[in-house]
Parts: sequence; structure tokens; C-alpha cells
Amino acid sequence: MRTRLLLLATVLAVSASAMMSGCSSSKDSTSTQSSAAASSTTSTTVADRSNSEAVTTTAFTGGEGGYATFRIPAVVAAQDGTLLAFAEGRKSSAADDGDVDLVLKKSSDGGTTWGALQVVSEDGVNFVGNPSPVVDEETGRVVVLATHKNGQDSELEILTATGQDTSRVWLLTSEDNGTSWASPQEITEQVKRPEWRWFTVGPGHAIQLSVGKNAGRLVAPANYSDPQTGAGNVALLSEDGGSTWRIGAEGNPDDANNPDECTSAEMPDGSIIFSSRNQNQAAPWHRLRTTSSDSGQSFAAPFAEQVGLVVPVVQGSLLWDGDPSESNTTSAAGRLLFSAPSNQNDRVDLSIRSSTDAGVTWSAGTLISAGPAGYSDLIELPGGLVGVLHEAGVSNSFERIDMTVLGRQKLGT
Repeated sequence: MRTRLLLLATVLAVSASAMMSGCSSSKDSTSTQSSAAASSTTSTTVADRSNSEAVTTTAFTGGEGGYATFRIPAVVAAQDGTLLAFAEGRKSSAADDGDVDLVLKKSSDGGTTWGALQVVSEDGVNFVGNPSPVVDEETGRVVVLATHKNGQDSELEILTATGQDTSRVWLLTSEDNGTSWASPQEITEQVKRPEWRWFTVGPGHAIQLSVGKNAGRLVAPANYSDPQTGAGNVALLSEDGGSTWRIGAEGNPDDANNPDECTSAEMPDGSIIFSSRNQNQAAPWHRLRTTSSDSGQSFAAPFAEQVGLVVPVVQGSLLWDGDPSESNTTSAAGRLLFSAPSNQNDRVDLSIRSSTDAGVTWSAGTLISAGPAGYSDLIELPGGLVGVLHEAGVSNSFERIDMTVLGRQKLGT
């Protein structure tokens, strides 16, 4: 993570230097060389922007590129510092089925501007979505786990085994920071048990562990449905930079809680916090939590309700605000962040909450976007900045996907 933050800081510094150079005339080659040297020097310095006010830009807008709407954001920083914003491009409507492509936009200036719309994967009129991206620190490979299903099948038909097919898992990789992508590889047999019906990863970023004997392991939370036991969560693990995957921790479904879309974060002591959407609409609290002390191989306890965390039934995102590799003690400086709408019943008012006790209790949070809100994904940026890629709109949250960047000091305590 630190390597990518430094590279992103370099990109931002060089970009700023280039803009300044463009505003003044170059008198001779000596001044040009001096400017280049200054740019090189600047690129190694990360300015403290931790007190910066929030700035929001729009990455995806409904109607763009022939897509009716864009949903399900996920964001990571490539090894060269480029921000990669993934989403589902839904062709005809905001519905969760039908003709859906996995799309991407890139930003070379920390989310201030965005490049052209790029299709990462599509399969005719079928569904390719629910992106869960992660970047392998050793190789720089961008790895995305995605859900594939027949475009005519609804989630209910897959849950009841009445559709034409089941949900499958595709592996997508890029070796050049998201510029080009290898053909999708189906890994369903590696990560999904035969009895499971509905199955999807994330959505939102996966993580790479940086602490302990399993440092380098990739961990991607997923959820499944079992006709005998109900809904549950599972951690998918990769030891080879995302080339192959296996099943690690499995949840313990019960009648009261229904773990669904899940997110995770590594703590400074190497433990992993898992936060899951509670699909039980009648439950008093809509967020579930558990931990893993063995790098995602097992859950330490069944998922339990997050009493007091005000959030509707919706996806959310976790992020450790700090560098876990700096210390392996629970007292390391930092905090856990959580992004989601902040109304108990409605998907409105996206906020970022903070926790200093590993997600047991949470602050009231900082409002990021008033009005309609939906899915989101958090990312750490250089200079003490935090970014969140999130669904937003005026009439509904399917109108656009925005990127909001602000200094961590503005998140309060």
C-alpha cells in the first residue's frame, strides 16, 4: 500500500509541476532541465493535505456510452498510482439483472478528472458485474473478481434454482495498470461449493495482507445462499497474487441474521474485521460483524449485529485509516472507517463513520453526500487524504457515481 501511495503522490506532484510549467514560457533548454529536476525532486515529497476540504467529482453519469445507468462502484490504486474506478454499466435500466457490462474509468490526478469509459468485460446480453478489485503489491497485477450470470436470470430465480443457470465467478487481470485486460477466466469450481446457489464477491475492493506469516495473501469477502442452511459469508483466499483462489473462512447462518454483501479490513495486529450487510429486513440492526485471527482461514465467531450502527439494508465499505505494516500492535495509530448511508430505513445521506475499537462502536460520522445514496467504496490516498467512490443523485442514487476526496482530519473522531 505504501508503495502505491508514494507512486500516486509522485503522479500528483508531476501533474502539478507540469501544469505550472505550462503556464510559463520555456526560455531555453537549461530552464527546461531545471524544471524537470525540480519536478523530480517534488515527486518524492508528499505534501500534507490531511486538513483539505471535501472535493467531489463525477466519474460516471447515467446515459453515458449507451448505458442507462451505472451502479456498484469499486476503486483501487494501480501500482503506477493511477486510480481505477470500476462499475457496472447497465444497458437498459437500473435493474440487477439483464445486459450488464463491467466498466472502468481511470484518473491520473487522484480523482480530480477521469478518462474515457473503458469496457473491462462483457458477454453479449449477459451479466458481468459486482467488481471486487485488488492490486498485488509484488507483481503490480490488477486482479478483479466479478459475478457472471445469464442475463435473463433474476437473483430470485438463481436462489430458487428456477433460472437457466447459476451465478458464476470470473477472474479478470491486467498486467499494465488497467490499460488492457486478459480474457476472463472462470474460477467458479475453485470458490463455490456445488450446493451453493447465489454467489457473489464483495462488491468493493478486496485486500492484501501486510502483517504476519501470511503477508501477501489476498482476501476477498463473498456471500452465498444454501438451500439447506440459508445465507452466509465466506472469505476467498489467494496465495499467488490472484492467479488461483480457494475457500477460507465460512459463515454460520442462522434464522436471525442473514449475512450478505461483505467488506473487510486488516488491523495493525494482523486480524481482519469483516462487516456484512444483514439481509434480514425485520432485524432491528442492519449491519453484522465478525473477525478472523488466522488471516481469513476461519471466522473467530458467528456474525453478530452491530447494535447502534445506524444504516439501512445496503452494502458498505471498510478501510483501515493508517498503515498496518508500520506496527503489529493494536495500539498503532489509526482508526477503522466505514462508509454507507446513515439512515436506519432509507438509502440517503452517505456518511463516513470512525471506530477506534476495531469496529465494535462507531462515531456519528461525517456527512459526505446529502440526499439519495447507495453503494460506496473507500480508498486511502497520499498526503493524508481519504477517497470514497459512491452512488449519488437528486431523485435517486442511480443517477451517477461520484468520487469525494477529503482530508482525514475532516472525518472527526
